[in-house]
Amino acid sequence: MRNIAATANRPDLSSLVVKARQPGARKTIAAPDELDKLLAAAPRWLQTLLLLCAHAGLRKSDAMRVAPIHYHPEARTIAIDQKKTGQPVAVPVTDRLAEILDTAPSFSPATPYYELYRGKPITKAGLSRAWQTLKKKTGVNRDLWLHDLRRTVAVSLYEVSKDLRVVEQMLGHTSLQSTVRYLEHRDPAKLRPYLQSLFTPKGRVQ
Repeated sequence: MRNIAATANRPDLSSLVVKARQPGARKTIAAPDELDKLLAAAPRWLQTLLLLCAHAGLRKSDAMRVAPIHYHPEARTIAIDQKKTGQPVAVPVTDRLAEILDTAPSFSPATPYYELYRGKPITKAGLSRAWQTLKKKTGVNRDLWLHDLRRTVAVSLYEVSKDLRVVEQMLGHTSLQSTVRYLEHRDPAKLRPYLQSLFTPKGRVQ
């Protein structure tokens, strides 16, 4: 903007541009009974994706890529390079998720688990339709996103442990800042100082 203003000989240009407000952190999570309803009603392939998001805390983009080559049954972990950050993450696998991964049809070690169960891949639009249909069928919050299942495990883990680093490691965040943004609304008195220090330029006195 500064360069454009200089080129146009309009030093006042930046003051005329309306600055868009950043949306607040999303707070929606799935209640335990909602998650139970979704898992009970979902076909096996979609149940696999839901558990990868809700139990392993993976992003949807990563959940759709998890294949047998990423699962280590002896260690009961999933190890995958995150699509968003490129950083590796290793997450523990719950008993319920392990049962799905251990009994998946055998086809190709590089074929995503959901695809092993579904028999074919699905487009983003197709997954969105399946998700909307499942929410309507179960009567859960219509505003619930698949990504909210990742937030659900983050909130649940923090409420049990009160340990930001545990949640940060589980989610594979590259900075504590991202983790605090997920959780600040759940424990504002404790987490607001973390936010304040993260977003205050060095050298500025509070």
